[in-house]
Amino acid sequence: MFGPVVLVAFVVLCLGALVKPHWALALLLLMYPLEQGLQGWFPMFVERQALANYIVGVVVVICLFQAYIRGLIDFEGYFNPVWVTIFVAYIYSFITIIWTPATDNAWQLVIDGWPYTVMYMLIAPLLLSEIKDWHNTLVVAIVFGCVSAVAMLISPEFTLKQGRLGMDFTSKLRSSPLAIGELGGFLMLATTLLVLPGSSFISKVYRFFAFFAGVVLSIYSGSRGQFIFAGFLSVVFFPLSRPIKNVSQFFLLSFGAVGLLGVVGLVVAFLVGDPEIAMRWLNPQEADRAVGLRSANIVDLLDGFMRAPAMWLPGLGLNAFTALTGSTEPYSHSIFVDVLAEMGLVAFVIMIACLWSILRRSIQLIRENLLLPDSRSASVVMVALCAYQLLLMNKQGQLWASQNTLVYFLLLAKITAAGVEEPVPHISYTPGGSVDLDGESEHMPTHA
Repeated sequence: MFGPVVLVAFVVLCLGALVKPHWALALLLLMYPLEQGLQGWFPMFVERQALANYIVGVVVVICLFQAYIRGLIDFEGYFNPVWVTIFVAYIYSFITIIWTPATDNAWQLVIDGWPYTVMYMLIAPLLLSEIKDWHNTLVVAIVFGCVSAVAMLISPEFTLKQGRLGMDFTSKLRSSPLAIGELGGFLMLATTLLVLPGSSFISKVYRFFAFFAGVVLSIYSGSRGQFIFAGFLSVVFFPLSRPIKNVSQFFLLSFGAVGLLGVVGLVVAFLVGDPEIAMRWLNPQEADRAVGLRSANIVDLLDGFMRAPAMWLPGLGLNAFTALTGSTEPYSHSIFVDVLAEMGLVAFVIMIACLWSILRRSIQLIRENLLLPDSRSASVVMVALCAYQLLLMNKQGQLWASQNTLVYFLLLAKITAAGVEEPVPHISYTPGGSVDLDGESEHMPTHA
């Protein structure tokens, strides 16, 4: 039985997180998949669905306090323009409940999301001081992320329904395939791009196993975007994660990345032998249906926005989508459209400026670490994960369920804040994102 292994891994990670900030950060980043991994083996975590999250929250808060007393918490770069703008974004989105046509739904989003806003926005950036801390965080996250992936893949409680892996809580409530797919994408990116100094043969084998587990989990989750985006970014960033001394080496690394895709292709060919998996991944009608549904959502929300010129600047209000469209979907699946229609033109312009700032900060981070192999690869992973979340932004999620997405942008901003002198913006908000004079923003979803 794999159950004891999952529980021991969770306990070990929590114990490490009590005393080491980078372990606590890894615990936070893995919270949703860890929760599902435990639920697949222990009914106690199913009966009390938020139990694992509460444990993670308590452990991380204890770590923060003891690390502060020991002088391990670095506030430098914490109150950067990105953090300030994201914080104001949440305040503004809360204020829009005053005029939103979906008051009850909006309140529920805030009630469900505020604890995660505190954990990911206020606490997580304090657990990271420099790129070396991030490198160590990734090592821990790969190890325990792989355990979580295997726990879900072999759990008898996790079954395939319509080509998506998950477990049933009730006859109508099922675990989130998005969180499962994101863990798979994370493992694919982190194991492919991170360089470990003098890694042993066993370490290399484990990394390959973790990569393979990530690929399988992504495909079984049925979340096409998570798998496709992770595979694409692994190839794009692979040559950048290693020092390139000459043109020959560049092409060698590029071909290596293509070879990596070949491995992924073989895995896919093996997995799609399952009829349900094949139906979801190889049936163009299934993809067309999903695209058509989300396109209709976007058109409906934009139509409602255009019909209310007086609300173009302030926006229609948090989660106005559900009231205007009558859709059974909880949100439009496009954060960009949500920002424009529900938060207004000002927020949308700020978000675009924010994305530009993220690009500048990403370039800065990689440039600063080009000559340090470990730090270089860790910075590339950070940027790749930000790009990964940015791509996912336009297919899923809404502001109050996007904290585990925003955290990567906040971590990037804190690490690079010392080298970027930007005034705090005087404009207030950006749903799903952050800002600075140049701006910085993002968002995203998944709730287990």
